Amino acid sequence: MWPKYASGYGKALYKLRGTVIEGIFGQVKTYHGMARSKFRALAKVEIQFLMTACALNLKKMVKMLDVYEVKAKISKKFTDIIQVVKDVLWNSIKKRSSKCLR
Repeated sequence: MWPKYASGYGKALYKLRGTVIEGIFGQVKTYHGMARSKFRALAKVEIQFLMTACALNLKKMVKMLDVYEVKAKISKKFTDIIQVVKDVLWNSIKKRSSKCLR
């Protein structure tokens, strides 16, 4: 173990590193396909890694947001979309039924 990790504080930091940093690398390898690169050449692999890092950061940002607020907004939008679809279908059915009656 390095001398800077020999103290009690250093040991606590080293233990925290194992759970935080290594966990993130585990997620990257397991869930985001970074165990092996999909591309060849350093520039393409860098792009792949940066896109993966962006995906992880977006996931963290969503967790930081107020989850209830996000769910409420999504629910409201979904309800509005359903209502529009119902209206369009209802009008379409009305037009077809009026043509059939003629």
